[in-house]
Amino acid sequence: MSSSIIAIIIAAITIVLFMWNKLPMSVVAMGSSVAMGILIPEMDLSAVYAGFSAPGWAMVVGMCIVSAALFETGVAQRIGEKIGNSFLAKTERRFIVTVSAVCCLMSAFMSNNGTVAIWMPLIAVVAAGSNGRIRSKMVIFPAGTAAIIGGACTLVGSTSQLAANAVLQGYDGYKEGLGMFDTTKIMLPAAIVQIIFWGTIGYTLLTKVLKPESPDFNVGNMYADAPVVEEKNEDDAVTKRKGNIAAFTMLLCIFLFVVSGFEPFKNHFNIGVIGMLGAAIVLGTKCLPVKKAYSELPWDVLITIGGIGGLGTGLDVSGGGALIANAVLNLFGGKNASVVVLTIVIAVLTSVLTNFMSNNATAAMLSPICIAMALSLGISPLPWVIVIAACSNLAIATSYGTAVNMQILPAGYKFSDFVKIGGPLLIILIAVVTASSLAFLF
Repeated sequence: MSSSIIAIIIAAITIVLFMWNKLPMSVVAMGSSVAMGILIPEMDLSAVYAGFSAPGWAMVVGMCIVSAALFETGVAQRIGEKIGNSFLAKTERRFIVTVSAVCCLMSAFMSNNGTVAIWMPLIAVVAAGSNGRIRSKMVIFPAGTAAIIGGACTLVGSTSQLAANAVLQGYDGYKEGLGMFDTTKIMLPAAIVQIIFWGTIGYTLLTKVLKPESPDFNVGNMYADAPVVEEKNEDDAVTKRKGNIAAFTMLLCIFLFVVSGFEPFKNHFNIGVIGMLGAAIVLGTKCLPVKKAYSELPWDVLITIGGIGGLGTGLDVSGGGALIANAVLNLFGGKNASVVVLTIVIAVLTSVLTNFMSNNATAAMLSPICIAMALSLGISPLPWVIVIAACSNLAIATSYGTAVNMQILPAGYKFSDFVKIGGPLLIILIAVVTASSLAFLF
């Protein structure tokens, strides 16, 4: 049996086990990566555990600790009371729409991981000060999805656009590559639609799937409640100092997330370094006890994030992803199909594959296939590369499709939550992006 078929079988079994939800996520994640490493000879064994050295993993750990320090020092409670009493947080639905719009805009120009890292503790503090009016688990999911979609709106919002662009620039006549706002043409309508979605049927879907009235609603949600902080004298200089340090650290991380994409900062900082720096500051200054910080980290989620990367790598290096892509394109006529049909197929195929492979791998794999097909048809490959760049970011229907989805797992979501909530939105967005592509790119 070929490596590509074996990789596809492992991926299918992994999806079934995630849906079954009888084994811990971390066990399924590690098992799938180990299976890929052992059974796929093209895959380096180091790829099985490479996720634990990825910037995203270090960032999640670091920002979880910084967030905990905000609660421990009482800063979170004070901020939550102020924001929770504002006009934009009067109702949960209104707050979700607001956060979605802001996350979408922010992630278009900075890391979507950084955007979510900033907003998860902010959402938690607002929920903590809202007297139950706002529930963090109901808001964090839309925030993560909005950051993913916003990241596709510009060339610099996410790395998969850069992967597709790098492939395009390797062809004569296309050395200049994509423009800064080429993907905006088709993703801005999608961004607007998803904001409307969360304010209408999306909120109803969140309520139906997450069941906020259930006693198990907040199981596994580290952002569910503000920790009980012992009452301290407001004049206590030590307490004030720790609170100020925790607040300063969060602001420093926000600043570094914003500037890390630009010179000279990008040569010295990435999201992982920023997260570790934040954790080192709050732990080193004793804003949060070290033993408490480590014992309360969501380890099942963190092991999942670090261990799942081998699944996508196996599909990529074995040729399993390319096998699926070529089979689907040929099914719809390949080079003999109409441009409209192929555009629809490319949008759907990219959007589906990116939920099971890394965004970058999906873009890098599909771009040369579709560029070659476009050139053989005598048309510009630019529109299809834009479609791939945009749709490779629509990894919103599985928990491991993108680092952002794994990043929000500490809020207590299951794999099935992503399928039931992100799945319907994915279908809507595929339709919107496809229609926008046909209207604005051809």
